[in-house]
Amino acid sequence: MHTKAFPYIGLLSLFWGTNIVASRFGIGEFNPYLFIALRLTIAMLFFAPVVLWKNGRFPTNPELWRKAVLSGIIGVSIPMTTFILSLQYQSSGMASIFVTTSPVQIVLAAHFFLPDEKLTRNKALGVTLALVGALFLALRGESGLAGVGRANPLGFLLVTTGLLAETVNTMYVRRHMTHLDPIEVTGIRLAVGALILITVAFFLGDFSFAHVTVAGYFSLAYAALIGALAGQFTAFYIQRRFGATAFALTSYLIPVVATVFGVLLLGEIVTWAMLVGVLLIGGGIYLINRRVYEPQMVPVGD
Repeated sequence: MHTKAFPYIGLLSLFWGTNIVASRFGIGEFNPYLFIALRLTIAMLFFAPVVLWKNGRFPTNPELWRKAVLSGIIGVSIPMTTFILSLQYQSSGMASIFVTTSPVQIVLAAHFFLPDEKLTRNKALGVTLALVGALFLALRGESGLAGVGRANPLGFLLVTTGLLAETVNTMYVRRHMTHLDPIEVTGIRLAVGALILITVAFFLGDFSFAHVTVAGYFSLAYAALIGALAGQFTAFYIQRRFGATAFALTSYLIPVVATVFGVLLLGEIVTWAMLVGVLLIGGGIYLINRRVYEPQMVPVGD
């Protein structure tokens, strides 16, 4: 992985870390399904002119549509819905800590499906350590919310489901979509996600705006333009240019961003168990991404 990936990794971590906080606040004022549908719709409407500006028309390539639609279902609709719904049961920091286990799934999947990203001994140790950290937090029932005893396990299950979908999407992008235009792909992915979630919200959502405050509308706009729009484009760009391992590195920084802003803005808490979990998972991710340098053999007589 090239060091040129680092600025993009940091930017995506900031986008998605603050997006978790904004989304948790937003679903306190909007129906969760309506919130998700609106943020994707706003992102799609803002991104459509970008697609038109680039090519002067909307994409018509059947292969592009086929692959981007599937990626939109797997990589946008499912993870975005499950992540936000999980915020009903746990803090922004807690949800983001569970998200840090995404490298575990990505590394394991990459070993089997990407020929250039095989599992090494360090990665295997890292996978084990990170899983121990995640299971430790899940079994303790940590929520990161003041006044809440044991967390509802549904929060952990929702995050895990979203991570599995994101892992499948990452493998799919690397194997089948590296030659496709990221702007066109992002536009289609957002459109697909918006259409699916609008349909879901129609049946499951509450379309009342009576109790939404100015802060609620701001959280929606932020989640749409930063979390959904800028975040999805940056994520696809990292996956396409730098690979699955580079994309997994965002998990280092997302919990830091989400936890700090969650404590400052939403009154969330940090427990000793959360810190232990972060250390275990962070240590595992370090081992997963640690590059081992082997000394070069010098021929005798040189």
